[in-house]
Amino acid sequence: MDKDTAQKLAQSLTADSADIIPFLPYLLQDLWELGSSAAEMLALLRQHVTVSPGFAALDLGCGKGAVSVALASQLGVRCRGIDIMDDFIRTAKQKAAECGVSHLCEFVAGNIINAVGSEQGYDLVIYGAVGDVLGTRAEILHAIKSAVRPGGYILLDDAYRPDDAENPLSGEYPTLAEWHTLIESAGLSLIALSEAPERPEDDARDFELIRNRARELSDAYPQHREMFERYVQNQRNEYDDLTERIVGVVFLLQKPVRSE
Repeated sequence: MDKDTAQKLAQSLTADSADIIPFLPYLLQDLWELGSSAAEMLALLRQHVTVSPGFAALDLGCGKGAVSVALASQLGVRCRGIDIMDDFIRTAKQKAAECGVSHLCEFVAGNIINAVGSEQGYDLVIYGAVGDVLGTRAEILHAIKSAVRPGGYILLDDAYRPDDAENPLSGEYPTLAEWHTLIESAGLSLIALSEAPERPEDDARDFELIRNRARELSDAYPQHREMFERYVQNQRNEYDDLTERIVGVVFLLQKPVRSE
């Protein structure tokens, strides 16, 4: 893994240094969903997309496979999940087996930057809270669009800033109007969106699980205590941002039948 990819991976998992990467499987061992809500994505598909037999999805940065396994088990979607973390892929395969959908789910370790250049023809591409691994938001939209068949769909988990927010992160998150412009400029149609519901109890539980694992690592590796403490603080900041400064959102997009 090159330095740039490692840094983007760390940032996508709310870390400020790639040095944390070897410890991420331990820190996140108690969580299956990493960022995206499988229930949200499942609900959007059920409401707006006809899923026929053979419907195929590409899950880029699939993490531990929570979204793919949900789509496979609930809708019969054939899913190919790609993630650069070997430990996450192992868990994804285990979860697919536990849920009886190993025949529908293929999980492979790999770099999604390479995957979007070779994977094509999918009915659906999922880019769930992966951050800027594929570049700017405009570059992300164009990259994942190339993997979707004409008339196919994209599920994109990201966030927007309210128009009137006094937001120190305003330079990093588009407004909803700016998102509309980005989507239109990419030659995609916005079919629906789902704003992330507030879930303070779940967030508090997840944060406490991560903090407990960070304490265990600090005891085992006292020389890295400051790094683990920063990671926990970054997690806290992310939860606060989603509560106070930005709005989490899942976009359901469609590629035109006639490619532009």
